[in-house]
Amino acid sequence: MTMVTVAAVVVAERSVAGVVVGLLGAGAGTLAAVVASQVGLLASVLVSGVTVRRVVVGIGPRVADWSTPQRVVALRAVPIMVSVSVRATRTPVRVRIWVSALCACAFEVTLAVFAVVLASGPFTRGFAIAAVASLVLSLVPKRTATTMSTGWLLFRLPWAGADVARQMDAAPAIGRAIEAAQAGDLVTAERMAAHLRETYPDLRTALAARISVLEAQGRYAEAMILAVKLTTDAPARESATAFAALAGLACATVEAGQVDAEVGLSTASQAIENATTLGYPSYQLNGTRAMVELLRGNLKEAITLARQAAGTCDDLLSRADDLATLARAHMAAGDNRTAREVLHEAEKLAKWRPRVANTRTRLEVAS
Repeated sequence: MTMVTVAAVVVAERSVAGVVVGLLGAGAGTLAAVVASQVGLLASVLVSGVTVRRVVVGIGPRVADWSTPQRVVALRAVPIMVSVSVRATRTPVRVRIWVSALCACAFEVTLAVFAVVLASGPFTRGFAIAAVASLVLSLVPKRTATTMSTGWLLFRLPWAGADVARQMDAAPAIGRAIEAAQAGDLVTAERMAAHLRETYPDLRTALAARISVLEAQGRYAEAMILAVKLTTDAPARESATAFAALAGLACATVEAGQVDAEVGLSTASQAIENATTLGYPSYQLNGTRAMVELLRGNLKEAITLARQAAGTCDDLLSRADDLATLARAHMAAGDNRTAREVLHEAEKLAKWRPRVANTRTRLEVAS
């Protein structure tokens, strides 16, 4: 898209100055197109009845946060971007998701049309070219390890296979299990996990929800067994996420003394490599890499990676785990004062989280 946009701007403008201004307009148009689609997705909440899972405004360091375990709401230092994700918690799930994608597309189409109509100079022409190019790119059906394009949701989702249909049918129960686990309501989470085990024993999304419940209970070895099952006989995009989960669980299992250290760490290292090879974003694995380095005794690297992970992660529970890792690394380095400060931040996010609670116990013993 970038190459096509640049080429179109060069062709449209006849002077060097015009090309430079046009490219600036193209940059603004690209950002505006992304924002338009995300605002459309947010607006779809009123139309399709989906639930907002994540709203992050801006890029760079986090300056404000209103997140809960069920919903991420954050403001970052440079407010040039908006990132939104939604999920359907009520039936018909497939219809609700499709309507959300349609709303996102409608906002992007509206932006592109107005940009083309109002284009009258180098900047606005560049803006219009980028807006149209972004629209075309978003309509290309594409599914990766962590995202699905608007085009995939619009043109592929309605005719997806039986497995996707089962995932959609199970989505409300899966959502309740995950929300209970994230809120620390382990009794409800266990009940919903048992229901999923009986009703959808082999469904991948149900297995992932059961893993979340086991992790919230500190039953890492059992969760790791299910994670291994998730990594087998699956498309690359799904295996990437499964390997990422397996890597983190392997580290947590070693940390809890539920598996041999060398076996667990070799499993984690291989899972990290597999996840990145299959397309999982590398920076999202920094928290797991920090745990590996901590367990291997490389404290400086562990502190650096854990700090980076906590700074970039918007998910509240994952951030609490990253802060627990950072606190443990400072403890191992003999800096209990900093460890207490970091752990206090983790406890404000999720005091009940097993790794956070266990770190508090270890810190009190060390004191």
